[in-house]
This record gives sequence, C-alpha cells and structure tokens, in this order.
Amino acid sequence: MLKIYCVCLLSLLMSCTDTFQENTCFQNFLTPINLDLNNPQLNNVLVPAGYVFINGGISQILLYNENGSSFKAFDTRCPNNDCATQMTFNGLTLKCPCDESEYSRLDGSLQRGNSACPAREYTVTKNGSAIRISD
Repeated sequence: MLKIYCVCLLSLLMSCTDTFQENTCFQNFLTPINLDLNNPQLNNVLVPAGYVFINGGISQILLYNENGSSFKAFDTRCPNNDCATQMTFNGLTLKCPCDESEYSRLDGSLQRGNSACPAREYTVTKNGSAIRISD
C-alpha cells in the first residue's frame, strides 16, 4: 500500500508545471527610494498631473501625480533596451526616442510602436508627506 501511495504522489508531483512567466525585460532590483513631499524640488509633483524626474532606477525615474493623492513611478529606460537615450514625457505618454514607441502614463502599456515589454513601473506608497518608491 505504501508503494502505491508513493507512486501516486510521485506521479502527481511530476505532472505539475510552472506557469509563472517572469518579466525578463528589466533585470534590476531597485533599492527603495524615500522622498519627502515637503522638499521644494518636488513641488511640481504636488499637483494633479504634475511630475518630476528623480535619480534612481536603471536610468532615471519619472514620478507622476495621478489625481492629487496617488502616484505612479516609471523608469525612463526604453523597454527594448535598444537605446541609451532616456524616454521623454509629454504629460500623456512616455516616448522612446530611438524607436518612437510610446507607453501609457497610467500603466506603462505600449500605446504605439513595436515592443515586447511595457515601461518599467515601480510601486509607490504614500504615508503622509512621505513617498516610497520600490520594486
């Protein structure tokens, strides 16, 4: 009976597959960045639709104020990794100057162009006047 149980258990374990797909577009791990919104250099990000570029990430980070209380952060490195120039931001989309691909400021998804990867988005948490940007 024990042999049958072991064979069944082994069969079950061998039939399992891993369906997790890792995002291999960006391999970095961000050292968390802590910011204080009282810092005068962040004044532009205090208003809805305001944004600032800050040091960090792979290239540089765009911190964007969605609606006055929630924030988004994206790396300005082109997702195709085919460009040493940082993406630009026009208030609506991030744009890679090398291949003209455009990415949404809402979720980093590809809006125009040909890219297998979305823009690299970081997690932003706000607690009072403190902002933390992390993986």
